[in-house]
Amino acid sequence: MGCCSSAASRKNNEKLPPMSTSLREYPRKNVLNIKSCRQSASKKQKRCDVEFTVTNPVFAYSKRFNIDNKTLWASACVLPGFDPKGEIPKTCQDSCTFLNDENSVLLALFDGHGPEGDKVAKRCGEVTEKFFLTRKSRFEDDPMRLLNEITKRCDDDVQGSTKLDAYYSGATEVLVYYHNESLYCASLGDSRAILATTEPPETSPAPTALWGEEKKVLDEVKIRRNSEVNSKIKAIQLTKDQKPEDPEEHARIIKSGGRVQRTRDQNGNQIGPFRVWESTVNAPGLAMSRSIGDGMGTRIGVISTPICTEYQLKAESDYFIVVASDGIWDALDNQDVVNFVEYHRNKCRREIMEIPTDEVISQENACIAQLLCEEARARWFTIVEEEDVMIDDISCVILEMNESQFFIGKSEINKLPDIEPAVKRLDSKKHKVPSLDEVNLLDPRRSSIVQESMDILLTE
Repeated sequence: MGCCSSAASRKNNEKLPPMSTSLREYPRKNVLNIKSCRQSASKKQKRCDVEFTVTNPVFAYSKRFNIDNKTLWASACVLPGFDPKGEIPKTCQDSCTFLNDENSVLLALFDGHGPEGDKVAKRCGEVTEKFFLTRKSRFEDDPMRLLNEITKRCDDDVQGSTKLDAYYSGATEVLVYYHNESLYCASLGDSRAILATTEPPETSPAPTALWGEEKKVLDEVKIRRNSEVNSKIKAIQLTKDQKPEDPEEHARIIKSGGRVQRTRDQNGNQIGPFRVWESTVNAPGLAMSRSIGDGMGTRIGVISTPICTEYQLKAESDYFIVVASDGIWDALDNQDVVNFVEYHRNKCRREIMEIPTDEVISQENACIAQLLCEEARARWFTIVEEEDVMIDDISCVILEMNESQFFIGKSEINKLPDIEPAVKRLDSKKHKVPSLDEVNLLDPRRSSIVQESMDILLTE
């Protein structure tokens, strides 16, 4: 993410004042004062007011069920991304669901990318649901094998399909399986699962995701959204974000003939995440080191073997699980998500069978999953105003295991820590670092995949 100007200098942003944490309302119609960054070579960028109507959810659902005589609540939502300026069409590429039987629950989320990422994500959801409902009983004694088998089936189906082309397309994956008071997790890419607890373990199941240049905009978003509640309930990360700069991931990619580099802007400055590239071609530019599909990436070390973790639940102190795509994590950090969900979940509608289409979305007409997605989208407005980008697809699944206790403590602004990347040396000198003039990239800081024009690819 980019650097925002200080709040004091942003006189045009009075249309989006900070909101009280006691009430969240999200109108369908909005106005943003957007800095004109697209196709602008001028150093002095003008701002313009843009009126727009946000997209309705393509999926919003919530229900209660019992597992081993314990009542659980689950909710899920997908908000399609869009271009507030209306200049660039966008297809929703997120898919999520939850499935349950008498003794277990499976949370599943897929975030597609590339030209046919929507088809990849949708197909993964279909394969997962069919496998869980028809073959789950064969893996009662081996939950990790169940998750690995689901992942393999998804990748095999996508790679072998004649109905979609997964060479430049793929999807992230998060699977969280709740069974016998334990959590079994499998993930690919940069979608993520977290747990809200009052007793964090000494060692988390997975390392907390680090922030780079995007922390500056997130810090401002936190302030503007009054994101300063310091809760007694804490977030622990259940899955590991799989980035190409991770030493083990990087070594595998280089050994397979790929390279790991960031893109550069028109002034030669590095911008956005580290990406995976062919050795001599500026493609595919994946911002993750593991995924489903991505045929081009599989040739250069991008694999579909998930990283798996396990966590033994504590009945009295573990409260809820959130699985979400990067549409959430690009706008909120782990603790922000936990604070928001804990504060609002008991006030939201508990059973949603039809997608709300009201002019204003609030606790009165939305489940907690939709309210979290709406809050993430409202925070994206700050990013859009400063960087003139599209809003990403936003999706999440939430499983509530214990009722809200309103663990709200003393208020203080929790800014993200300064983290100096330890991976600057990864840029290879064997091939020129790709510039934004050479790659097709709508959002250099957040896009999951980059692709050169076909003319360039055909001449390599």
